[in-house]
Amino acid sequence: MQRIVFILSFSITSLVVFAQENLRSVEVIGVNEDSKRYRESPRQIIVIERADIESSGAQSITEILEYAIGVDVRQRGPMDAQTDISMRGGTFDQTLILIDGVRANDPQTGHHNMNLPIHYRQIERIEIIPGGASRLLGQGAMTGAINIITKKDPGNRSSLESFFGQNGLFGGRVYHQFGEEHYGFAINAQHLQHMGHVDNTDFTSSTVNLSGYHRSNKHEINALAGLTSRSFGAQNFYSFAFPEQFEAIRGLQGHVNYRRDIDSNTVFETRAYVRQHHDRFELFREGIGHYQFQNGLFISDTDTAPSWYGDHNYHRSRVAGVETSLRKTIAQYHTFSVGIDYRYESILSNALGEPIDNEIAVRNHSRGTYTRFADRHNLAAHAEYRFSFKKFALQGGALFNENSDFGSAIMPGAEMSFAFSKNNMIFAGYNRGFRIPTYTDLYYAVGGAQGSIDLQPEYSDQVELGYRQLGKQYAFNTAAFYREGRDLIDWVRFPGDDIVYATNIQELNIYGIETDFRWRFGTSQPMERLMLSYSYQNSRDEAFAFQSVYALDFLRNKLNIGLQGLLFGNLRYNARVSWQDRRGEFSNIDGELQTYPHIWMSALRLSYERGKASATTIDYYVEASNLFNQQPVFDRGGIVLPGLWVRGGLIVSFE
Repeated sequence: MQRIVFILSFSITSLVVFAQENLRSVEVIGVNEDSKRYRESPRQIIVIERADIESSGAQSITEILEYAIGVDVRQRGPMDAQTDISMRGGTFDQTLILIDGVRANDPQTGHHNMNLPIHYRQIERIEIIPGGASRLLGQGAMTGAINIITKKDPGNRSSLESFFGQNGLFGGRVYHQFGEEHYGFAINAQHLQHMGHVDNTDFTSSTVNLSGYHRSNKHEINALAGLTSRSFGAQNFYSFAFPEQFEAIRGLQGHVNYRRDIDSNTVFETRAYVRQHHDRFELFREGIGHYQFQNGLFISDTDTAPSWYGDHNYHRSRVAGVETSLRKTIAQYHTFSVGIDYRYESILSNALGEPIDNEIAVRNHSRGTYTRFADRHNLAAHAEYRFSFKKFALQGGALFNENSDFGSAIMPGAEMSFAFSKNNMIFAGYNRGFRIPTYTDLYYAVGGAQGSIDLQPEYSDQVELGYRQLGKQYAFNTAAFYREGRDLIDWVRFPGDDIVYATNIQELNIYGIETDFRWRFGTSQPMERLMLSYSYQNSRDEAFAFQSVYALDFLRNKLNIGLQGLLFGNLRYNARVSWQDRRGEFSNIDGELQTYPHIWMSALRLSYERGKASATTIDYYVEASNLFNQQPVFDRGGIVLPGLWVRGGLIVSFE
């Protein structure tokens, strides 16, 4: 690795992540052809715009990401029941999720990172940055980051949505906003439920949030607070040995962002956030038609859970943090930025953490008690320098991180770019990323899985080389990367052993390429926009004496095709197809190793809008996922996802 750093440091001088504000600021990039900041960003960036989101036919954030380049969406259940997001061959714990630039990752486990208090219709855009970004975003941004930007539109408008579909799906959404250019508020609420596509896959989800903003010439403040609640049958989610699983979560999350333009060359930003997450996991689902608790045992007809299963797992994680940064531009060519970030994480549980002297009752669960606790503090500081002159840009910096449990670490990184013309740019970069273990990695010991308190943080060094070309009607991006990983955290199974263990893998190197092409033909045409993307990633053949559950199980090939346009009148369509070839093996219900089949995912949405020129519009739609009913479909080995799923609904909007 030192050889790579030496070559990059002296033969291409340095490399550059785009400036910190490009990902974390709420005025980030935008992908239209007039966006100067998008043109100049010296690394691979994908932006999913509002128009694409609203016409996508998706019913969840993860369904939107399913067709994004460089993103591996591992669904255990549809419509955000539980989804793991990973990038560039990494694991689900190595991707950082942000809302308006604020960290949303959960310290208990990355399985909860997408339990977000927002729904997809309130999203302005989604920014995807593949590759390590720890020097700017801290631990967890090891293989990439996804920033979800919420709407902050001026004006007064409301919308009501109702939808229904196969498998007992029904639900609705309510949205109302009011305000003007300098201030505004919005409230969003959503409820969704279905009976499931197979036994024990039923799902119920409710979300409500309140957001607001205030803007003046030199100040901007925005805030969001939201609640989310989900419960779902988790058939085979974590183990075939105990198939009848169930999980229920509740989350509260809020943040406040403040920005002040001190003068034309100086910007001060700060943000504060809190997050509380409750998780109840039932290895043996309790309820009518399932297991009943009798005399200290869980009994279902003639079946009795093992005596070691005394009760369900109860977890409550809490996170609080504050971040501050200052950016100064001198003589137009030089930009300096510094920042500091403090984050506190804790967990109460009956399975994770160290034993406590006095048990704490779990609210709203008469039997549940918290018997364990753990917490940690994380302090990070970063410094950046950027030089930009005509066609050339160079940026570099480092983050210093101090964690109360895992000590100190330094994350360096740099990029550079050169513009051949206004529309053509080549860029290159080097970054180091890292992640500290989750509490599940460290402590979990139930149902055939064994964590390890001896785990150490995982690290990676990544280089990237890319090219971007933007025309009046098209955008083309391509990037190649190589990542050396060390002490990677994985869950592994050794031959002849039924237990899955958390461990550090000494070394794993992954390489790949991503290409994205978009063409805009114009408006009100049968074909208005074409989207093509392809990604490939792989690792050198590694001779490991174990079966990897996560680190060696990733998408090798992913091809996305999207097309949208106007059929006739006000009838519009959006069609998407994705071919996925996954590397890795999984053990089926009989314990036999199987390779993943190649799959074709597909989706189609047809919508018809009435009253487009009036204050009240009605949008009727019908959509289908897995359009050709391919079976079986596995994102996670052995957990079958739905076949053809048709749904429809209407949206009434008021100005």
